[in-house]
Amino acid sequence: MTAKAEDGRVARGLRTREAVIDTMLELNAEGNLTPTIEQIAERVGRTTRAIYQHFQDKEALAVAMAERQLRTHGELFRARPVEGDLPQRISGIADHRAALFEAVAPARRAALVRLHASPELQRQQTEVAAHLRDQVATTFEPELGALDVDTAADTLELLDLHTSWDTWERLRTWQGLSADRAKQLVSSLITQALAP
Repeated sequence: MTAKAEDGRVARGLRTREAVIDTMLELNAEGNLTPTIEQIAERVGRTTRAIYQHFQDKEALAVAMAERQLRTHGELFRARPVEGDLPQRISGIADHRAALFEAVAPARRAALVRLHASPELQRQQTEVAAHLRDQVATTFEPELGALDVDTAADTLELLDLHTSWDTWERLRTWQGLSADRAKQLVSSLITQALAP
């Protein structure tokens, strides 16, 4: 095989791989969190064998999707501390969480279906959760630092809970609130947690 033909084959393989991930994200956005390999192959226009050439199993595909989300929404996942006065910081954290969670919601829901069986997804989730917690702790360090150690620890737990995916998903999906209303409630929860 010539180098040019090999390059063409590699490029086609990469396009197929990306098309499979795109298709999974589309199916997740449509509400299908556990599509079959046959459904994916049909939509991509490939055989199931071609899918398995790129992804050993559904876990490998789920991990690839999570990695795509990290690349696509990298700045949101970096979760830099928010600066400003207290109202600006509260609003900034609520804005950040709304942007992040809305951007990744379909893929995140699909990942949760596989989370119990995937050490790699568990590792990624743990890292993201720790990073988001650090963002809150750093953003509200002046307020937390003014509290006694036990109260500060409890307040950080509340802040972490109020700004978590679980809270956002509850407000958006189970309570049916708009993103704007959910963001207002998250801001209120943060404000209440920081109240003297």
